Amino acid sequence: MSEDLTEKLPKNGNDNKVLTAIENLDTHVTKIDNRLQSLEKKVDERLHDTRPIWHKVVGDIAELQSGQKRIEDGQQAMRKVLDELSFTVHQVNRDQIVLNDSHRRIQLDLLTVTERLQKLICDRNKQNSST
Repeated sequence: MSEDLTEKLPKNGNDNKVLTAIENLDTHVTKIDNRLQSLEKKVDERLHDTRPIWHKVVGDIAELQSGQKRIEDGQQAMRKVLDELSFTVHQVNRDQIVLNDSHRRIQLDLLTVTERLQKLICDRNKQNSST
């Protein structure tokens, strides 16, 4: 806008009004341009001010994602341990049933032996008393 284009216009009575309107428009555009440059400067300054915050936010998000991954890995490992523990408990329960059954048989055998022993003792006592 350094070149004055109004000099090329023909000169008459209405020309002054047009020139004044153009000059006013030029002044207005200059003010808008200055305000726009000021806004751009403020935006750049604010971006500069907020850039470290955004870097920290990005770092925090990465750290959260890493922590979440560790938690998921830990949960997966715990599921595996829980599955193994469940299998072991099932085996122990099965073995306990076998042991209980064996214990019952031994008790029955002992009861049978005790009854036979008692009968033998009774029979012996009867024989001894008859003689």
